[in-house]
Amino acid sequence: MKYLILVVLVLMAGSFLMLGCETREESIIRERSYLEQYPVEEVDKYYRDVVYARPVGHELTLDVSAPAGEGPFPVLMIIHGGGWELHTNTIMEGMARYITNRGYVVFNINYRTLPEGASMEEIVEDCLGAFLWIKEHAANYKGDPQRFAVTGDSAGGHLAAMVLTRKDSDTFSPVYKPKETVDKSITCAAPSYGVFDFTSIGKIPGLTKDWFNETYLQNPERYRKLSPIFHISSGLPPQLVMVGDRDPLYPENKKYVEALKEAGAPVEFYVYEGQSHAFLNNYWEESGQKGYDRIIEFLDKHMK
Repeated sequence: MKYLILVVLVLMAGSFLMLGCETREESIIRERSYLEQYPVEEVDKYYRDVVYARPVGHELTLDVSAPAGEGPFPVLMIIHGGGWELHTNTIMEGMARYITNRGYVVFNINYRTLPEGASMEEIVEDCLGAFLWIKEHAANYKGDPQRFAVTGDSAGGHLAAMVLTRKDSDTFSPVYKPKETVDKSITCAAPSYGVFDFTSIGKIPGLTKDWFNETYLQNPERYRKLSPIFHISSGLPPQLVMVGDRDPLYPENKKYVEALKEAGAPVEFYVYEGQSHAFLNNYWEESGQKGYDRIIEFLDKHMK
């Protein structure tokens, strides 16, 4: 019980914050302050706020960063975290630029959040729409859509796993529909310190109701639908699951890795010693860069 309560606190806050829980507006101010305090790496080409879909009342954007050279380069899609409530893709800009300069075209996406009125299903559909848009447009930015990976941290880890496991499902309706049929293959994925099973958390009365607008007991099938652990198959591409050994989500990530192994799906499990939650946000620190290097090592192995 204590572990599950800690999990919920981490997901709702996006990280452990000295000043308590943030609003979405406060999280955006904080992420922008990082860019003002700490320089990010320069990249050859940077395209900001590229629109990929316009669901009713919203304009969804992503940033694209491309390295020098003719390419084509392998493609990485990044999904930011924040408990499905906080942040924008700005929180991952340092990571995106770092990986770009190691030979990748990086698409760092935004999606609707719960405070903006989105449901959990709509958030997944935004990410699936971004995936299809990137597949269709990657070549315009020197990317090779046949060498495609997806990564994300915290809530973004959950969403990266949902894109990986549900991209061929009719259960969700992506917000972007390609003009022509696109290849939906994913070469590999790296979901970091995510939540992969809502059913265990949902069994604590009231703790997930704000995310789902109904309890687990009211709709257990919906909780399963949105939990990647229930959609694992042996045919999944290789995954790198990374989590700190001090992260309350460590048992959750270990359970996901064990389920992948049991299904015969290829997986590497990297436990980052001494780290708690959200270290990939810290692009200016060795802890963040070491995490990026581990992801790059995995991507290089499968896409170069």
